[in-house]
Amino acid sequence: MTLPLEGIRVLDMSVFQQGTYASAMLADMGADVIKVESPDHPDPGRGTGLDLAPNGLRPYFQHLNRNKRAISLDLRTDEGRDVLLKLVETADIFHNNMRPGVLERLGLTYEVMAERNPRIIVSRATGWGHLGPDAESQVGSMDILAQARGGVMNVTGTPETGALPVGVPFADHVGAIVSAYGMMVALWERERSGIGQEVNTSLYGAQLCIQGFNITAAMWHDREQQHVDPDRRRPHWNAYPCADGKLLQIGGPVADRWWDGFCDVIDAPDLAQDGRYTANMRDEQLRERTIHRLREVFVARPRDEWLELLQPEYFVQPVSSYLEIAEDPQAWANGYLTNVPVEGGDPVPTVGTPVNLSRTPGGVRHLAPELGQHTEQVLVDAGYNWDDITALREAGAFGELPTATDAAGD
Repeated sequence: MTLPLEGIRVLDMSVFQQGTYASAMLADMGADVIKVESPDHPDPGRGTGLDLAPNGLRPYFQHLNRNKRAISLDLRTDEGRDVLLKLVETADIFHNNMRPGVLERLGLTYEVMAERNPRIIVSRATGWGHLGPDAESQVGSMDILAQARGGVMNVTGTPETGALPVGVPFADHVGAIVSAYGMMVALWERERSGIGQEVNTSLYGAQLCIQGFNITAAMWHDREQQHVDPDRRRPHWNAYPCADGKLLQIGGPVADRWWDGFCDVIDAPDLAQDGRYTANMRDEQLRERTIHRLREVFVARPRDEWLELLQPEYFVQPVSSYLEIAEDPQAWANGYLTNVPVEGGDPVPTVGTPVNLSRTPGGVRHLAPELGQHTEQVLVDAGYNWDDITALREAGAFGELPTATDAAGD
């Protein structure tokens, strides 16, 4: 079966999460993603994250680099740089998330690559954008810094907790999705023009776009978003503890249309009296009383009983833990969770692709590569013979490759 991006080649010089997950999304759909790493300074993600799993694998790196091939090049040498530019000649995309200035110092700008291949698309996923004072001064970035400056932390939490980061690498992964979107748009445009271009995305820009209407509203009203006490949130947009201590989330739109029936089903008709409840009601005291009454109601039964009673007519869902998600048949049925083969071992579960194509579906086909695992294979594909490869090795183009254990870290 032909995969949707089969025939598209991506040179991936990204590290950590923002860049690597963007290219993994393309690899899932069949792109030949070649991970380019320095032999003595590989992707720090190889040693990042929680301890090794019982199966000896590191979930952080495996998830972000699945379906890729890997080569090792020392770009500080003329020979290593020449190899990379040779690979650019047959690539469709050169993707990276290096700090502004790094590629320039290596002489690997869009202009240099476009001379070799006018069809090349150069994707730069930075922290703060490719223009402006922070780009000029080469300010570094990380996920939590983008959450902070991008406003997400300022609207997460309560008045008591103050600003809180999202509990997952939110900026990195939203940034990766925006980056993958940018690369696909550029590929489509190239089909019409025949010419590549530079694609610039950033953690900061992705944080703003994901909060687009919220930030727009703040500017139009000249009013800051405030942390909201849980007791003063909208009752039909809130989570409630059940008898087993598990949380049930209500999230129904336009409560005016279904509220009365909902109150009858949960045996709390007093909450619907006088028709006073509306989705946008301003009466904070009524909101607070309604929330307290719903807490009394939902704590009387286990969560699964409430789900059976209320679904599918009403918009309620469990607040799931990760291990509960691992047992969710809905996630497995849609390929959101999948098993990936392990050479010489049992398949391991992983998060799959969120996009399902009916005729040419993508998926996770193999685990992440070892450092430099496919160097010779990639060079042979590019037209180098074995004498060429030996000469490049002797010239230090590939550096001294560490063992797989060294590359993985402790």
